[in-house]
Amino acid sequence: MEKRSKLKKMTIVDIAKASGVSIATVSRILNNKPDVAEETRQRILQFIEEQGFTPQIAWQQLRSGRSHFIALHYPQDFNPPEQNIITSAAMSCEDAGYSLNLIVNALSDNELLSIFRSGQADGIILMEILTHDRRVKLLQEHDLPFVMIGRCSDNIGLSYVDIDIGKGVADAIQYLHALGHREIGFVTLAPVRQEKEYGYATWALQGYENACRQYGLPNLWRTVDLKNDHTEAEVLNLLNDHPNMTAIVVPQEIGVPGLLKAVQAKGLRLPEDLSIIGLFNDSMSELVTPPLSTISFPAHDMGYQAARILIGHMTGELAGPQQVLLRPELNIRRSTGPARVVDPARVKG
Repeated sequence: MEKRSKLKKMTIVDIAKASGVSIATVSRILNNKPDVAEETRQRILQFIEEQGFTPQIAWQQLRSGRSHFIALHYPQDFNPPEQNIITSAAMSCEDAGYSLNLIVNALSDNELLSIFRSGQADGIILMEILTHDRRVKLLQEHDLPFVMIGRCSDNIGLSYVDIDIGKGVADAIQYLHALGHREIGFVTLAPVRQEKEYGYATWALQGYENACRQYGLPNLWRTVDLKNDHTEAEVLNLLNDHPNMTAIVVPQEIGVPGLLKAVQAKGLRLPEDLSIIGLFNDSMSELVTPPLSTISFPAHDMGYQAARILIGHMTGELAGPQQVLLRPELNIRRSTGPARVVDPARVKG
């Protein structure tokens, strides 16, 4: 007679019989219900682990009362997901014995809290942070573990990992100013959309405006949506309104294709007629002709460190708010050069 496989064939009835308890008792233990003596619970869990009835991680979850899942909330009402952030956050979670669940739908207050109440996750990483974010306030009020990728206007007591995009934009303006550029456009996603003020776009625009004040430059910025044709149209309008403009900076990757289409439609040469600095993937930047000067986006570090901080808070290894502000690098390639000589006849009277 073929010997029964403990791994595949053992049932709840077999566990109850071998352990000398009722089927109902085993069921309560499997579903992490109360009203079971702790000594009995631990004895049954140990037996289940030894028999290989189910993966060991499930019983570690039952013993600890934790799901060993981390949620990442990336609501899709602004930017498309940054794949490297998500991947690196998942790697960080797995290194610590956790799994990552991605949530892209908008969540009501009750839906957000139910992630914790139902045991779906032990902590949450928040993305697309608003300057005044109701999710942050709600989780604070209920003393639930979370970390932000991004930051609010007031970050007292909060943990976050963010890119200092304002400094990155300021570095780009400083570099272009040193090359003789005196009219530098700025094309960005609108900081305020549907009465929501997004932190990243807000800090980027502030960086541009502060740099313009520092160097005595005019503010020449336009806001665009997520469509390439809208970006192209706004850039063409910007160039037509300011014929002496010699450079443009765009702080979101989504804006680069539309900007390049406008340059092509206008028949401009890079960098002889116009210099461009964009936030763009480094490997893709080399494929553009000419290769694109960029503000780097440390997506891997942002995702990995955010998950590490959150798990550190949950395990007690990290105490107090952890705030990491990563400074982007300016990578100069061949889309930037000295400002062209402005034709006095084209100067507006």
